[in-house]
Amino acid sequence: MESQQTERDQEIISYENRIKVLESEVEARENQLEEAKQFQRDSEATLNESDVLAKKISTLEEKLDDAESQLREALEKIRKYDLDNEALQRIITQHEKDKEILEQRHEDVSEKYSATKNELEETIKMLESI
Repeated sequence: MESQQTERDQEIISYENRIKVLESEVEARENQLEEAKQFQRDSEATLNESDVLAKKISTLEEKLDDAESQLREALEKIRKYDLDNEALQRIITQHEKDKEILEQRHEDVSEKYSATKNELEETIKMLESI
């Protein structure tokens, strides 16, 4: 009986040791599981942040495209206005030249008119004195 008791005690000790080993394995596995869950949460958070950043990048790229398009349109308008301005400047320069020519003609005609008027007055005076 004593040997049976000893065998049972040894079995109990063996089982207790086995239980301790299994409990430590369970604890290690639970720790690994918690680490894996934390890694998954971190990955999901990173993925969500990546999605948010990707959307922001996409939005910013669209805004950049719009801004570039508006810039191209503005530059085209500026180029058109510059061409129009150059054409108008040429017209203004031509009108100024025409004005100078007309002023010179007016001055010449005024001088001729004054000379002719003076000549006419002298002729009238001569005719009156006759």
